[in-house]
Amino acid sequence: MGMRHSITIVLVVVLLAGCGPAKVDFNTEIRPILNDRCVTCHGGVKTNADLNLQFRELALLGGESGNPAIVPGDADGSELIRRITHANVSDRMPKDEAPLTELQIQKLRDWIDQGAEWGTHWAYVTPVKSSPPVENPWIRSPIDSFVLEVLQENGLEPAPEANCNVLARRLSLDLTGLPATFDQATKLCETGNYEALVDELLASPRFGERWAALWLDLARYADSKGYEADRERSIWRYRDWLMDAFNRDLPFDQFTIEQLAGDLLPNPTTEQLIATAFNRNTMTNEEGGTDDEEHRFASIVDRVNTTWEVFQGVTMRCVQCHGHPYDPFVQDDFYGSFAVFNNTADWDQAHEEPVLREFEAAHQAKGRELLGKLDAITAAIRDSITSPTMSKVWESWESKLEDPLEVGKLLNTSKNEIRRIAAKPKADRSSYEIAFIQNRFGDAEPTLVGLREERGKIMGEIGKLTPTITPVMKELPTSERRVTRRRERGSFLSPAEAVEPAVPKVLTPLPAGEPANRLSFAKWLVSDENPLTARVTVNRFWEQLFGLGIVESSDDFGTIGIAPTHPELLDWLAVHFQRDLAWSQKGILKEMVLSATYRQASVVTPLKLEKDSRNQLYSRGPRFRLSAEQLRDQALAVSGLLSKKLHGPSVMPSQPAGVWKNPYNGQQWVLAEGEDRYRRAIYTYWRRTNPYPAMAMFDAPSREFCISRRIRTNTPLQALVTLNDPAFWEAAEGLAAKMKASGGSTGDQIKVGYRMALARDPSPETLTTLIQLAKDSSLPVVANTILNLDEYLTKE
Repeated sequence: MGMRHSITIVLVVVLLAGCGPAKVDFNTEIRPILNDRCVTCHGGVKTNADLNLQFRELALLGGESGNPAIVPGDADGSELIRRITHANVSDRMPKDEAPLTELQIQKLRDWIDQGAEWGTHWAYVTPVKSSPPVENPWIRSPIDSFVLEVLQENGLEPAPEANCNVLARRLSLDLTGLPATFDQATKLCETGNYEALVDELLASPRFGERWAALWLDLARYADSKGYEADRERSIWRYRDWLMDAFNRDLPFDQFTIEQLAGDLLPNPTTEQLIATAFNRNTMTNEEGGTDDEEHRFASIVDRVNTTWEVFQGVTMRCVQCHGHPYDPFVQDDFYGSFAVFNNTADWDQAHEEPVLREFEAAHQAKGRELLGKLDAITAAIRDSITSPTMSKVWESWESKLEDPLEVGKLLNTSKNEIRRIAAKPKADRSSYEIAFIQNRFGDAEPTLVGLREERGKIMGEIGKLTPTITPVMKELPTSERRVTRRRERGSFLSPAEAVEPAVPKVLTPLPAGEPANRLSFAKWLVSDENPLTARVTVNRFWEQLFGLGIVESSDDFGTIGIAPTHPELLDWLAVHFQRDLAWSQKGILKEMVLSATYRQASVVTPLKLEKDSRNQLYSRGPRFRLSAEQLRDQALAVSGLLSKKLHGPSVMPSQPAGVWKNPYNGQQWVLAEGEDRYRRAIYTYWRRTNPYPAMAMFDAPSREFCISRRIRTNTPLQALVTLNDPAFWEAAEGLAAKMKASGGSTGDQIKVGYRMALARDPSPETLTTLIQLAKDSSLPVVANTILNLDEYLTKE
């Protein structure tokens, strides 16, 4: 009897436990409430009443009331619950706002009663490669298994496979940025060998041009320096490096390391030095009266922000001034990263030193000789200014820095920094400050005028050899390292305590036993322990192919970014990319385009329009407008005008007169001649204050800052470009000439043009309409019409 009674009690307890509230998930149910209603006042930007609800340990402490905000296991004893349910409106939180809903309050109660566990945001957890969840004859890749599972959960089925002509054009546009030829499409239709076409396109040198164009937005590449004068910058060799890196399938880990720290590799090659121009794309301010050190500071800020956005999908910009409003990053985290980048030799000068000078073959020997002489004369000046006999002269010079005659001998933009340093006692100066002011003393000391003139003469002789000049990264020697200081509210004028190079505490630390510099930071980014780099990168590739990333906010993987639609797929791709494919960029793209998901037709049904209107579930093939570069390149390609030249300086194709008007820059737009006029869009001269108008109209950015994704627009003004722009009309005339040269009837000629443009024949109805248009106008008008069809301007 006693035993049966005990069993009954146990069963009742178990049943009652099963009837309790379901386990509350912090990341999906609690964090959104805190981010939306609480951390604006009690987080990284503001901590009203000394309460911070971003971090568990701080939230448990509570604020100035002295009562714990959260008591795990005891919602009724938690100040947080008391304040959000307070009867007095003036005391209830959120202050001066609508109260939390009953459901939100209950969620918070249940969560606290269950122990107030604080989950780590999914993006900061190392990805795990799970097994494909479903099997189905439709599946061609593990990718499809993950996609199909979500489709079936939503009562949807995949679309049928697109026809061979559509697939050929889609593939070619995605992998090379150029349309497929009719012959390529015909071959695919005849053989059905889809993978062979994929391999052909991946091996094309045009592959590098297409994918480098994407990376130039990330690298904020431009042929000008930005700001008011926006003068020319020679940095096109970096663009060449990018194209070659993609074409030779440089593994993404090495691709990352060379761009961030190629100069710190053992015996770096010329190409590895050029790769570091990634972070010399920051703007240079040549305006008179500016403070060079302040603008150097701005460049480092830009490098930190760019690096975190490109490789980590993290919005680090706001952390310059205060803790992150939503993510677990504090201000020290920003300046720890700042310290990593703060010891390079560049300092916002018009000459953009340090630079790499490359000479043509006929001038290489002479160039190397002159560079050796330049190094020798520079060393002689350095030895002179650091000699004991010069120390007293240097001190005397410092004492006269308020004398207008002495100040007038200095570089205009370095005066502020010289005065800041001179105002400090020598014992308080950093090694960098000592080196900086010594070098500026060397620029003004009369006894060194002979050496300076000799240096100028050598520079003039080097200039006569017209070397290609590329700004590159160069680390300062240990004896001249800068001290990094946190800045109050992010202000350059408010330095605070010193900060050492580091990464955010929420992530794994930099590699132990290695110098905390750009090289160790780059290795950390691509290490197995970093949870973000592989995810962010595969998501960016996916976005290019499908129009939307698995994480739509590809520039923000943080807690208020858009959650992944297929988290298991994202992690599978990340691990597959990093480990199975050894960071092969061509390999991960091939995996994606071979999938059945990618091969779907872009047809839509009423059910899919209802349940998957934006194709976030990938219930059909991609369909969206081509990029600015692809639109230009496609027009040139189908007209037969496109130049096949690879590499080299930027060119100036047709653009409206008068666009370039800048009172501080007399540079003119000089129309390119010959085939340079018809080079791919990636080679078009990019001026930050006046981007090429035809591409700006199709959402190309100015590239003053890193852009992770272009938001596509569709406006009437875009039609004015494709209908009337001289470059597009010239392409239409070129296509018409090829149509006419093909011979046959008007209908036959139109078929030829249609095949060139869309890799397939027109429908009978379309052909009839175009024949009538030719009768009413001319063949160039028909060609222009074909080049303005929605199906031509769109990837489907």
